[in-house]
Amino acid sequence: MVKVENPFPIATRAERTLDRRRVLRAAGAAAVLVLGGEWLGRRRRATAVPPGPVLLAHPEDLAVGAAREVTTVDGCAALAVRVDAGTIVAFARRCPHLGCPVRWAAARGQFECPCHQAAFDAYSGRVLAGPPREGLTPLEVRLA
Repeated sequence: MVKVENPFPIATRAERTLDRRRVLRAAGAAAVLVLGGEWLGRRRRATAVPPGPVLLAHPEDLAVGAAREVTTVDGCAALAVRVDAGTIVAFARRCPHLGCPVRWAAARGQFECPCHQAAFDAYSGRVLAGPPREGLTPLEVRLA
């Protein structure tokens, strides 16, 4: 006859192992943290002050389809592009998805983020492809 040990009473050490209640509590806390972070991020973006204008010196040197790295009057990095003969646009260089610096893809006529293959419209900055939910931040172009 084989003697089987009784699993009861449960030792204190065994009680501290992961159980269903602890898993649900941890999942609930994680959900609250994620949703709270999302709410705070949206609130922060809504109250953020937009960057100032871009002062563009010698706009005649900017060829159609060419881009120039510039800074706003308050020091934010930006890209100015002459998209056609009469239109110069400027957008903040920061991708709204994760903050990677966007670049101008002249061959495709669009702004692109190398981090997650996002693409943005040259005229409006709206999202054409990729994970960002918002477009690029447009900036006012002032000729110096």
